[in-house]
Amino acid sequence: MYIHIGGRVLVSDRKIIGIFNAETLRRSPENAHHLAGIRDGDKTVVIDGKNEKLGGIVSPFTVIKRRIDEKDFCWRKRYDE
Repeated sequence: MYIHIGGRVLVSDRKIIGIFNAETLRRSPENAHHLAGIRDGDKTVVIDGKNEKLGGIVSPFTVIKRRIDEKDFCWRKRYDE
């Protein structure tokens, strides 16, 4: 299945490694390298199996809701162990 991340960009759900909030990545110097090629207006950063990064204008929470399979999906909060 393909997931629409905004701006006519579709990504195969089989190739996605992670879906990240771009604003969170912008606040962290350790994660700044994930923003290479991402536009200022992008809200979502999708990283695929080839370590390619795609930016999307749709909120990452909306992107995740579009294709959620509970057995293959997990939320990660900051202090989860």
